[in-house]
Amino acid sequence: MRRDILRGVAGAAVTAAALLATAPSATAAPALHPTPAGEVSVGEVITIALDGLPANLPSVAIGQCKPAVTSPSDCQLDRSLLGNADAQGVWQPGQRGRTIVLTASVGGIDCTSAPGACTLAVTSLTNPTAIITSVPLTFGGAPTTQPAAQQSNSSDSHLAEIVTGVVVVVLLAAALAYLLLRVRSRRE
Repeated sequence: MRRDILRGVAGAAVTAAALLATAPSATAAPALHPTPAGEVSVGEVITIALDGLPANLPSVAIGQCKPAVTSPSDCQLDRSLLGNADAQGVWQPGQRGRTIVLTASVGGIDCTSAPGACTLAVTSLTNPTAIITSVPLTFGGAPTTQPAAQQSNSSDSHLAEIVTGVVVVVLLAAALAYLLLRVRSRRE
């Protein structure tokens, strides 16, 4: 009977380890990658890359917008891009391609007046006022640093998943060690 218990615990530990090793990772947060990054100028052509979207998300729009989008007039619609996320969550552009020409103003806001006065924003037309991600724009000679609240650290993107996996493995190892010691002490 002891052997059966030990085999059951060992089997459970191996199964748990296999599940952890083969479990799909959590989706990375959406990330917009404009090129060139940093300081930009009016009329500049920006190439867009976007990943980390929900798989197969339809009608993903990218455009130059005000920081807070509440209506269609808050974005430069005539220069916006439309595409879809593929099965891996990577944005695939539509007919307009993946470049945007920056303008001096959007919806009455002077984009050149201050860093972050305008952004490159991403939304899905399934819920157009919900901004998925955005990157503040800095025009001219203004500083190119992002506000601290908008900076991201990609190395922390899977921290919770990693910590959870480590905790589960440690708990399984501790339970297995406890059972092995208990079995050994009964034999003596």
